[in-house]
Amino acid sequence: MENLTNQFQRILDSSTPDDLNILADFLENFEKKQQGEFNTYLSASLNMKRETSVEKSIVSIPNTAFIHNNIAIPHGGILAVLLDTAMGTLANSKCADGMAAVTTNLTIHYLAVATENEIKAEAKMIRQGRHTMVVEGNIFESGGKHIATATGSFFLVPAEG
Repeated sequence: MENLTNQFQRILDSSTPDDLNILADFLENFEKKQQGEFNTYLSASLNMKRETSVEKSIVSIPNTAFIHNNIAIPHGGILAVLLDTAMGTLANSKCADGMAAVTTNLTIHYLAVATENEIKAEAKMIRQGRHTMVVEGNIFESGGKHIATATGSFFLVPAEG
């Protein structure tokens, strides 16, 4: 524990104000994970918000330096996580009790750079079969700019736990 405390103090001592803001957000969401507000460390670290209805699923994350690549734009892999999460959330909402949907294929086309403070992926079902589902996901900005489009295939498996 002392090593962790010392490491944390070194991090604090060498942090910029931006570093401290990112760290504060991360720690706040880590606490929310411990309190049950997030199901996974990934959703907590990205501060994911989810809305699911019968027809669609929307997952959003803040567009901060935490998700940026080395040229200060949202990392494509993070957008892939966002799209996969929106599509997977919808697919899992359609599963029978005791079943879960897992991604078997994900195809993404990146179309533009996300510039708004929040990035939202919206998913809708294309086809729901007995063993597989195909879902479409899109990221649009509020003004209509299309950031990315994706399709995902999901296979139904027995849920664990």
